[in-house]
Amino acid sequence: MTLFMIMICLLGLPIVTEVMSAPSPEVYLSSSNIPQGDLALIRVKGTDSETPLMTWMKKKISLVPNQKKTDWYGFVPADLKANPGTYHVLIKMHPSGRKKDIEIRITEKKYGVRRLTLPKKMVDLDAQTLKRVREESGKMKKLWLAPFAKPLWKGPFIRPIPGEVTGPFGRGSIINEQPRSPHSGVDLRGKRGTPIKAMNHGRVALSGDHFFTGLTLVIDHGGGIQSMYAHLDKILVKEGQMVTRGAVIGHVGSTGRTTGPNLHLGVRVIGARIDPLGLTKISEQLRE
Repeated sequence: MTLFMIMICLLGLPIVTEVMSAPSPEVYLSSSNIPQGDLALIRVKGTDSETPLMTWMKKKISLVPNQKKTDWYGFVPADLKANPGTYHVLIKMHPSGRKKDIEIRITEKKYGVRRLTLPKKMVDLDAQTLKRVREESGKMKKLWLAPFAKPLWKGPFIRPIPGEVTGPFGRGSIINEQPRSPHSGVDLRGKRGTPIKAMNHGRVALSGDHFFTGLTLVIDHGGGIQSMYAHLDKILVKEGQMVTRGAVIGHVGSTGRTTGPNLHLGVRVIGARIDPLGLTKISEQLRE
C-alpha cells in the first residue's frame, strides 16, 4: 500500500477509484423518423468477439452480419397502424454488455381511402364461407405471431416480379358504406404464368389455398421477417422447403377473390405490416 493510501486510511476518508465505462457501440440509422408502414435500416459496428442484439417494441431481434462480421444489419419497422410518438431502440453487445439507446419517432402517414359499391352477395358471406375465412384468418394470425427463427436472410430483398403497382400499400376501403381493413400489401400487375421469385433466402412456412388470397405462400426469412405471395396460378415449393433469393417459387395467377392476374405481395417485419417496396428499396444499401 502506498504512503498516500495509508494516510487516507488513517484519516478515515473514503478511497475513490475512477471506473472507466466502456464506450457505447457505433450504431448508424438510416432515419430517426419513421412514417407508419415504413422502416429504417440499422447498422452496428461489431468485432469478432461481440454480437449485437436489438430490442424494439419489447421484442429482441438478432441482426445479420456481413462476411467479416465487422458490420451487423437489421430493420426497425413501424406498423401501418402504429401509434405516432417517440420510441426507443436498444442495441446491446454480447458478451461485453456495451449498449446504446436511440430515440426514434414514428410519424403519421395518410395512404388514402377508396369507396366501392358492390353486389351484396360479393360482400356478405354465407355461414359456411364465413367459417372457412375465420379458420384461415386464425391460421395466418398464428403464423404472424410465431416465435422468431434464426435469421436466414442476407443482403438485399428483391422484387418478386417487375409489374407495376395496381393496388397500393396502406390504402383503406369503404365497401357498401362499411369500413374495411387497409391494404396491408401491394398488388403487382403480371401476366398469368409469370415466374415469381423469392424475395430473399428463407423457409416456406405456408403453402395453401385460401378463400380471399387463393393459392398462397408465406416464406419465413428468419429474424422476424416474413413475405407473403397470393393469388398464384401455381405453387412450385412445399412447406418446410428452404429457398434461396431469386428462386422461382410459383407463377402469377388470379386465384381467390381478385379481378384478374396479379401478385399480392405482403411483408411483416417483427410483426409490423410494412410496405414491401419500401423494404426492397432500403435494403439495396446492404452488402453481403
